[in-house]
Amino acid sequence: MNAPFKQAERLGRLTTELGPDVLALLRFDGSDHLNDLFEYRVEALATRDDLDFDALVGTHATVEIEAHEQMRPFDGIVTSARWAGVGENGHRYDLTLRPWFWLASRRRNQRIFHNKTVIEILQELLSDYASLGDPALEISLSKDYPTLEYTVQYRESDLDFARRQMERHGISFHFKHAMGSHTLVLTNDVLAHDEIGPRPFKRYDGHHQYEQEHFWDWAPERNVTTGAVRLVDYNFKRPTQAMEVDRLGDAAYAQGQIESFDYPGDYLAQDVGRLVAGLRTEQERGADRRNRAVGDCVSFGAGMRMTLSGDKVPGSGETYLCLSASHHFVSEAYGSGGQGSDGYAFTGSYTLMPDTAPMAPPKRTPLAVVQGPQTAEVVGEGEIDCDEYGRILVRFHWDLQNAYSMRCRVSQNWAGAGWGGMVIPRIGMEVVVEFLEGDPDKPLVIGCVYNGKNGAPYPLPANKTVSTFKSDTHQGDGYNEFRFEDEKGREEVFMHAQKDHNTVIENDESHRIGNMRLKVVGVDQKERIGRDKQIDVGRDHVETISRDERKFVRRNAEREVTKDSFDYVNNHRVEYTHANHQEEVGAHHYMKVEGESEVLVGSKLFQHSRVQVLHAKDKFIIGGPGGTIEINPSGVVIRAVKIELKAPVEISSGAPDQIASLESAVNEGLELAQICVRKLTEE
Repeated sequence: MNAPFKQAERLGRLTTELGPDVLALLRFDGSDHLNDLFEYRVEALATRDDLDFDALVGTHATVEIEAHEQMRPFDGIVTSARWAGVGENGHRYDLTLRPWFWLASRRRNQRIFHNKTVIEILQELLSDYASLGDPALEISLSKDYPTLEYTVQYRESDLDFARRQMERHGISFHFKHAMGSHTLVLTNDVLAHDEIGPRPFKRYDGHHQYEQEHFWDWAPERNVTTGAVRLVDYNFKRPTQAMEVDRLGDAAYAQGQIESFDYPGDYLAQDVGRLVAGLRTEQERGADRRNRAVGDCVSFGAGMRMTLSGDKVPGSGETYLCLSASHHFVSEAYGSGGQGSDGYAFTGSYTLMPDTAPMAPPKRTPLAVVQGPQTAEVVGEGEIDCDEYGRILVRFHWDLQNAYSMRCRVSQNWAGAGWGGMVIPRIGMEVVVEFLEGDPDKPLVIGCVYNGKNGAPYPLPANKTVSTFKSDTHQGDGYNEFRFEDEKGREEVFMHAQKDHNTVIENDESHRIGNMRLKVVGVDQKERIGRDKQIDVGRDHVETISRDERKFVRRNAEREVTKDSFDYVNNHRVEYTHANHQEEVGAHHYMKVEGESEVLVGSKLFQHSRVQVLHAKDKFIIGGPGGTIEINPSGVVIRAVKIELKAPVEISSGAPDQIASLESAVNEGLELAQICVRKLTEE
């Protein structure tokens, strides 16, 4: 039991990292698939019960089965090892082999890919596993793929994310095996799959022995599938463009045109949508044509093509692609299991499809879904960073790479054609992000929240009755604000403009103030009124002008004072009236001039009154071209070129000695009486 097993001459062999023949192959069962992972279960013999599992698990192991003088390898990573007890010939061990791609299911991650094609994403994603194959990845694609602006792996394994992207873009995968290695192969064309040549179908003849690999069971089948696909999507950059697309499959049977409709269709332009609809139709129609077969084709497996030859059966002469294969092998030398069914050491069951049928990976991997909103930090350049749509960049808290999102649209309270609301979240703010359809590739900012770094404008809860909208000056100190105070007895509406405040009202404006209004203008105030202006003041009106006042009235000016009017001028006062000037005083008119008073009349001066009194305190002078009359404390002095009196003259005086003075004033050398008589006689 301690002698090592020798496998060199056996039909089946097992090679592991533990060394040659440490484990010998007893039984091999497994399956491999197109667009799925293979899994091989191996039963092996060893001479010891203390194998070092640490040296075995996570390493490559290869099963080789002879296929007509050639060895067909089945390589995989040992993902499970178990001691199964003592058997007839030694210690039994059970191993499970899976592809290195399966290891990607062990790592869940969250990361963002910017402006990469799906191939670039897969290469970057799987680069950490590159040492597990020689090569680990082979790309055999017949077309180019578009650059994706933003793709997110969210709370899903590397495996699920990779498969989801491949299914999204119609990329199939399978594995090629070599001794000690296997390669993940990406294809999108059935002709890119290796063809192994014809394999015959041979009917059961009672012995079931045939030297060449062949099939002995063959059963074609058809399946009803979705026959047509209709899709719709939406592109906010072109909201009115037609986005509906449809594609009809090739099913000719009854009910072969059943249509599947979906939204969103995962495209941003109608021409791209047609390609997507075509791919989705192929993914549905690919499940129609199937062939089930049983045989001993060791060299045939998932992802390979072959042409059916041999006995005539439906489909003879056609080429088929293997979608899945189940392998069963029992060693001819060990164990009590004997050989396989009907005397064959190896038997296989196969699912195939004509290579003319649509080949696209079915969409089986669940979409990543964000369960509800998240918060994120606004990032970018400067203090405010947005594009022409007001979209911003955010960094999610789960992003260990400190990357940034795509440009996210920001929900506003209103959004019309050139009208609505617009508030751009700023760098460092914490925003609330929703995801359309829960898709991590489609973030939408729906609001902002405060945190320990960004506090509220006013301390809380002390100011819990304050509602405010307060901004912050870009690249400076200051703010604009519109604030409400709702505390009973302190209600207030407050507005602050850091610089300018402009109001445009296309029609009427009204203000009603229940108590006092205070208005303070720091520099200038200008007012322009297109038509009339009316001011009603219930009581007093006081205006204080620290310097000059100028008023321009282009037409008439009227001022009515119901009671008294007072004008106080502390220095000069000048009035200019270019035409007539009329004053009407209903009672008395009193004018007091501390200095001189002068009236210049270009034509005539008329004064009409019942009684007119002219009085001068020191001297009164009446002057004209022919003389003057002067009244002073000494008396009255008349100086004239000539005096004519054309009316009776009566002179009386309380002082008789005034006669002589008058006589001398009238005509020197004549008595006053004679002069009067003479004058009367002449007349």
